[in-house]
Formats: sequence, structure tokens, C-alpha cells
Amino acid sequence: MTDERTPAARGTDGASAPAAATPAPAAWANPLARLDTKWTRLEARLAAAVLLSEILALCAWISLKGLSAEYQVASEGEKNISGLVFRGLVGAIVLGLIAFRVTRPKMAETEPRYATAIVRQNVAVTSAVVVGLGCGRLWANGGVEYFENFLNWMQSASLLMLIGGLRGVATRLTLWLALLGASLATANGKHINIDVVMRFLTPRMRVPVAVTGWVAAAVMCTAGAWGFFDHIAIALFHVHPFTTCSAEEVAAASVTRKPAICPTPAGEKIGHVLHDMGTDWFVIRRQFSLDLRSFPRVVAGTKYNGYLTGAEWNTWVNEGDWTSHFPAEQVNGLLSPLDKPQEFHIPAVSIPGGQEVRGLLIKDADLIFPFGLLMIALRFILRSLLAISGHVQVDPDSAHKEEDEHPDGLRSDDEPAHSAETAVEREG
Repeated sequence: MTDERTPAARGTDGASAPAAATPAPAAWANPLARLDTKWTRLEARLAAAVLLSEILALCAWISLKGLSAEYQVASEGEKNISGLVFRGLVGAIVLGLIAFRVTRPKMAETEPRYATAIVRQNVAVTSAVVVGLGCGRLWANGGVEYFENFLNWMQSASLLMLIGGLRGVATRLTLWLALLGASLATANGKHINIDVVMRFLTPRMRVPVAVTGWVAAAVMCTAGAWGFFDHIAIALFHVHPFTTCSAEEVAAASVTRKPAICPTPAGEKIGHVLHDMGTDWFVIRRQFSLDLRSFPRVVAGTKYNGYLTGAEWNTWVNEGDWTSHFPAEQVNGLLSPLDKPQEFHIPAVSIPGGQEVRGLLIKDADLIFPFGLLMIALRFILRSLLAISGHVQVDPDSAHKEEDEHPDGLRSDDEPAHSAETAVEREG
């Protein structure tokens, strides 16, 4: 029986070719596919860095709080043992690691004495941990004054003060990490969605339905981004929600017998926020210059509030070009009295006019939320374009696939993977 099919319908070895090859993605979207891959890689690395920074901030906060806590017994019999517990844990970890390294067997696992050496090592490590816990009482108040000075400087007279201390840093990093995770989930098609309808549609109908949903999600994220920005601008940057109405608006309102209410234009709100952020950036630079002076002294054990004299403070203020951001009379209010040049000044910036300086940058850091929503909206738009061009396959089960399966059809080298030739080779 002969095979009457054309050679194109047969494989090179006479085997049957696949019924249909995956169509090649549109070439016009190749730059978008490469942008999506590089964007995803950047966000993944940024998320790892943010997570590591958050862990370090929390560890530093806990460590400094523990080392600066004085072990004491109150008159009523209550004890403050947080510092004692922390020192016991530190001693147990340090001695346990030393014992583990010293007693580690230096023989092959096949030697008869290896099992005995392992038992000896376990006994040594356990004993060292117990001794470390007990030795915490010997240095219960060791370094309390030093670490208390270091912690107070970080929380009250350093850049961290401007964002609420170490706890404030950890809070904002958590928010940033959540937004990065949401953006990565959107890029990989693993965002929260209801796919029951998609499972009843044909593959050809899935793309327009999915794109419609993604565009709607992008619109909602954009609206949410502006809503949060508007709230932050009014509540935290003190932008007035209404402005003076023009003569035409007043006349139009008089005709309808309604009060003339004119909301502040979006451009003015954005301009006001950018202006205040520029002022805040100036304050950051000035505080950083003080931190460069304070850090070596605090590390050396000098009291953070006992080295900067009034004369040095006045020199620092006069060299800072404060009058380019604040009125001169308010800047003069920052200067220390000339008759007391040797009085110490806390090495922390003060805002001319009496504005609270602690937590000054919280409002700036909160802008990461509308910015993150805007990035997620752009992710939805980009994914829609990739789906239309064929670079992304709309599959209801793609969210359950492993990362190495590349459900979106993108190679790790930034090149599209679904061409007609590779599809035939993969299925043949």
C-alpha cells in the first residue's frame, strides 16, 4: 500500500508530520518580548535585594534592641531579661559553631572510627550550646551603654530617623516586595484570576477574552494609582484639593445657582509633590553629611549627642545653602546662640519653620504604592500585546506549570521560542 501524501506532509524518514504546527509569533513584537524578559529579570533581582535588605533591617533591629537592653531586677521582682536571652542565644550560636568546626571528622566516611567521631562531634556541639546559653549571664550587661548609644543614634539622629527608624524601613520594604511580587506574577500569568470561563472557550476565542480582561485590569490599576497618589498628595504633601475659580467658572456657577467649586488640576498636584520631593532630597543630603561625621565617632564609642558644638553646627548650617529652599529668616532660626558656642548640638537636621523632621520621608516612600500599581498596569498592557502577537500562549493551566516549562514561550536568552521550525522539531 503506497503513501499518496505529498512529501511536505511526510517527515524526512517517511513518518507522519504533525497535524498543525504552532504559528510563528509576529516579528513586530520581538522587541516587546525581549523587553518583557529583561524587565522580569530586573524585577526578580530587585525583589531578591529587597528581601535581603528587609531581613538585614529586622536582624539589625532585633540585635541592637537585645544588646542595648539592660538586665535588671525591679523592686517588685519583675525582670527585664530580653538582653539576657539574646546574649545567651548569641553565645550558644558562637560556641556551637566553634565546636562544630573544631570537632569535625577529618577521615573518610568508610573508616570504622567515623561513626564514633560523629557521636563525639554531636556531644561537643550540644555541650558548647548549653555552655553558651549559661554564659549569657556572665555578660548580661556587657556593651549595653555602647549599643544603646549606637541604637539611639540610628533611630534619632541618622538618615533612618527620616523614615521612622529600622522598623519604618522594614515596613516600606515589605510593601515594595509585595508590589514586586504582584508585578512578577502578572508577567508570568500567575496573577489572581477566575479562569472557569476560559476553560469552556476554544483556543482561538481565549486570546480576545483574556486581552479584554487584562486591559480592564490595567484600567483599574491606573485608576487606583491615581487615587492613591491623589490621597497622598492631599493628606501627606498638604496639597489643597481646591483652587481659586476663574471668572468664567464663577459666572457659570452663578447661572446654575450653585457654589463655584474648582478642584486643583492634576498638573498642579504633581508639580507640588515634585517640588516637595526636591526639598526632601536636599534634607537627605544634609543629613547624610552629618552622618559622615557621626558614624566614625559613634563606632568609636563617643556619645552621638556629645561631640558637635554649637559653633560647628552654625558653620554646617551656613555652608548648606538652606536659603535656596527655605526663607532666610527661618534658616536663621536654626542657628545656635552665639553666646553658647561650646554647647553640644544633636547631629540631626531640623526643618526651618518648625516642621517635624522624624518620619519626613514616609510620605515619599508611600509613593511606591501608586508607582507599583502603575507598573502592574503596564505589565497587563505588555502581556496583552504579547498575547495578540503570539509570543504568549493563553492557557488556563499555565499558572500551574513549573517555571522551567516556559509557558509563555520565551527563551532564557531573550529570544522567542515558538517558531514554525522549532515547533515541528519538538513535536516530530
